Amino acid sequence: MNFKKHIYTLIAFLFYSLLANAQDKPIGYWSSLLPYNTCMGVATDGINIYTICKQAFFVENTLTDEKTAFSKVNGMSDIGMQCVAYDNVTGTVILVYTNGNIDLFKNNTFYNIPDFKLKTVAGNKTVYRIYTENGKAYLSTSLGIVVINMEEQNFEETYQFFSNNQLVPIKGFTGMGTYYYAATPSGLFRAPKNSPQLQDFQAWEKVDSVHSFTSLATVGDKLFMMTSYSVFVLMNDTAHTVFTSVAPISNIDPGYNQLFIGRWSDLRMMDLNYKIIDSVHTQDSVAQVVQLMDSSIWIGNMFKGLAKRAKDDLQYYAHPDGPTDPYSYDLYANNKDLWIAHGGYDDGFIWNSSGSGFSNLNNGKWKLFNRDNGSPISYKMYDFVSITKDEKDGTLYAGSFTDGLFELKSNDSFHIYKEGSPLGISVPNSGLNFYPVVGTGIDQNDNLWISMYGSFDELYVREKATANWYKYNVNIPRPYLHSGGPLTFDNAGHVWYVCLNKGGVMGYDTKNTLSDASDDDIYHLSTGTGAGNLPDNNVSCIAIDKSDNLWIGTANGIGILYNASSSLTQRTDVEIPIVQYDKYAGYLFAGENIQTIAVDGANRKWIGTSNGVWLLSPDAGNSSIIYRFTVDNSPLPSNKIRKITVDKVTGDVYIGTDAGLMCYRSTATEGSESNSNVVTFPNPVPSGYKGTIAIKGLTQNADVRITDINGQLVYRTVALGGQAVWNGIDYKGHRPQSGVYLIFATNADGSQTYAGKMVFMN
Repeated sequence: MNFKKHIYTLIAFLFYSLLANAQDKPIGYWSSLLPYNTCMGVATDGINIYTICKQAFFVENTLTDEKTAFSKVNGMSDIGMQCVAYDNVTGTVILVYTNGNIDLFKNNTFYNIPDFKLKTVAGNKTVYRIYTENGKAYLSTSLGIVVINMEEQNFEETYQFFSNNQLVPIKGFTGMGTYYYAATPSGLFRAPKNSPQLQDFQAWEKVDSVHSFTSLATVGDKLFMMTSYSVFVLMNDTAHTVFTSVAPISNIDPGYNQLFIGRWSDLRMMDLNYKIIDSVHTQDSVAQVVQLMDSSIWIGNMFKGLAKRAKDDLQYYAHPDGPTDPYSYDLYANNKDLWIAHGGYDDGFIWNSSGSGFSNLNNGKWKLFNRDNGSPISYKMYDFVSITKDEKDGTLYAGSFTDGLFELKSNDSFHIYKEGSPLGISVPNSGLNFYPVVGTGIDQNDNLWISMYGSFDELYVREKATANWYKYNVNIPRPYLHSGGPLTFDNAGHVWYVCLNKGGVMGYDTKNTLSDASDDDIYHLSTGTGAGNLPDNNVSCIAIDKSDNLWIGTANGIGILYNASSSLTQRTDVEIPIVQYDKYAGYLFAGENIQTIAVDGANRKWIGTSNGVWLLSPDAGNSSIIYRFTVDNSPLPSNKIRKITVDKVTGDVYIGTDAGLMCYRSTATEGSESNSNVVTFPNPVPSGYKGTIAIKGLTQNADVRITDINGQLVYRTVALGGQAVWNGIDYKGHRPQSGVYLIFATNADGSQTYAGKMVFMN
């Protein structure tokens, strides 16, 4: 009896001591990597500032400076914000999404009201502002006033206005005294609050028919209205101008005995005698303003996020850390070091003119490189579309679609390759000073390769040993000439790159003589038997898997060039395998526009399309679908996938969409050379834990066995790359008893072994 007591005491000690250390993210865990620096609106309960951004929502506690970020991962029902307000009676925040979906937020819990989103109407479902009173929220919308009962959490009624038998949008709504007021393009209306016929348009009296007001605000007993360039006050049922502006007015909001007037680059404060008594230069467009009892002013800026204006006129920007931009055109990840390129170009190869630069997340810390934060690329480079890193010396390379190559050393020194560099200008003699670097990569000999779009020489390499640059003019028929795109390398070191503008794929062999192009060999893949047999010449992405097969994503599915290293010289055709999904089988993603392909540590393929994400099993010609993720069964903000990359050390899969970046902790990691750094998590396994248990840091595809303390086999599996996973259920279908369990792992030839322990709590 005493022996058992000591055993359980030991287990409890191990359990709580290990819990004290930070556990890694569990298998299947989603996290969002969204920007919180774009504010669409703010509301407050007097202590917390509730801020909506383009993609998500966060709460700033003004007493503790604590910031809590929310997204679909932790409760939100949708993506893309439109309006926010706070109801004092019920203590509830109302959040409105751009598609009309609505969440009520209270006690850190979201309650969804999808009625407005699901309502079938002609036109959009724009919500301009929200006014709350007596436990009700009044939404000013393109369809009228929508009233929500905050306590009952449902729609109560709708007030619709008409002009010439046409439905009139409501741009603003408020209550003052015994009346409700509504601003429309047809004028200002009011009705008694106690009227039983508010749903009847005839019950509303037109107060002003001259102006088209776009917003309303009440301060004390005064009603203010705004147009694009003027602010008015209602006196004796007549609108009187009290402020005019040469710059567009974005909003008016009530403060304590003052009115806030937001403009493009500043915020004006007007007292109740209609005098401008103060101003704040925001250098940003003001979305919404709230004032707290301590007189502090919190300003929602459309580009720089939430800011606090204190008495000394200093501004303090407050928002959770995140990337500069939601858009991820290219991603690079290795061992918790993530780099995001935020530029892009459209199908006609017109650049996005994005100055968002690129962002870095390293071990949980964000660092931003863009035009507005004083980084080395400030006002010099736009539209980064490729990004890679030399892991041996820490140098980062980022390619811009307009401005060449940016090189950032580990000591923060940098160099820009543009004019006066070895790179050639795009479309010579066109007058356009562009240097579109689309592909970047480091080969097995640590040489830097880049491909360019529109340059006479589309392929460049800088030799690591000599630092010499060499360039190659790849001679293929027009219109595919000079159209270098994303690139990769096969096991023999050959370069493969996408030929943009529907040019297929090019393979390039230097014969290991970078300085001598006379003996180089090329293989151009296009459609047609004997010419490459691509499913489509419109290729967007390529990837080499662990078996040296080149996976090619096109506008009509996927083709595979088996044994790419030898195929370049043997001129073999691409094969289009059949994939099994449920009871059906067909050509690999036929009809799907493949945007991105990534290979994980277990040689599985992550496929991104305009219809979500698929994970394929390792067998190239016999693949089956392991997972499929969409907005309906995951926290993905959009089904339009732009880029996927895998951190093969951690197993994290980074999924870039057109509405934001997500991270999924997957089951596979890269295999290690030895079993010297094996980690099991969670360890101990908590009582009631139903997630996946991971054992990572193993050799490639190691045989893993879990036994009890007496050596009785509990579970056996093969590692996915360098990570084995277990659902915590033994061979009999039961959860093991509490205790210490042993882990044994062996590689294929038995030269690498591992023995470890795991504490399991039932």
